[in-house]
Amino acid sequence: MSRKIAVIDDDEVFQLIIRKQLEMKGLECDILKFYNGQEAIDFFNNESDVKNMPDLVLLDVNMPVKDGWGFLEEFKELPDDMKEGINLYMVTSSVIQSDIDRATQHGDVKEFVSKPITNDKLEEIFLAAATS
Repeated sequence: MSRKIAVIDDDEVFQLIIRKQLEMKGLECDILKFYNGQEAIDFFNNESDVKNMPDLVLLDVNMPVKDGWGFLEEFKELPDDMKEGINLYMVTSSVIQSDIDRATQHGDVKEFVSKPITNDKLEEIFLAAATS
């Protein structure tokens, strides 16, 4: 079974780096790329098959159109069966303590991870998502 990862980040370089890091570690998966929270929430709202949901979501905070916080507000309203099995991590360059606190207090966020994400940390997240 192929794993699915949704990368929600407006930075095309970050999108490329994540793909390359996964390849270098030999972690096979399909990557769903979204460049803002609105694109991503539209996918989640319009996808009726739970099997098409990603196992792992890497979510940036600062993006145009709909930022990470706006995405989270709508994500929490999704039916539980749609969210089940999705491991959501905020991966951002923001080091603002209020962002860290807000992310860690959100029930759907597993962890707040600062960019740049290391190969080992990405592998740790990938493997943790595989076992949950």
